[in-house]
Amino acid sequence: MPATTYAGNAILNLFLRGVALAPPTRVYVSLHTGDPGLTGASEVTTAEWPSYARQDAAQGGAVGTGFHASASKASENALLMSFGDNNGAVPVIVTHFGIWDAPTAGNCIFVGELDDPKTYLPSDEAVVRQNAITITVE
Repeated sequence: MPATTYAGNAILNLFLRGVALAPPTRVYVSLHTGDPGLTGASEVTTAEWPSYARQDAAQGGAVGTGFHASASKASENALLMSFGDNNGAVPVIVTHFGIWDAPTAGNCIFVGELDDPKTYLPSDEAVVRQNAITITVE
């Protein structure tokens, strides 16, 4: 998966220009109903799923506990995450995920496609199992 525009620019500025990059104090996982592109578009909305919120990958722990140490240009989520029940009136089909530096707004850092789209009917709980999200740098 490619880095988003934000992450790509930050990486290039760090390595090619020596511009320091402040690491995020938290990283948040988002769910998307379509391809987020390089900006994080198509995130699930609270109009579709009223209680939806991005999830802190470290669940309140140190930011480094949310994902495993990288190896071979890849890392996986270290903890199980629950997005809670779809408390909306209609099914929500999730096809992609995103990684952000803020619980709302903020900068989208990485995006990826799920192996299989998942339909969450009203009252279905969205759970992301440990090691289910793999972030790779191409």
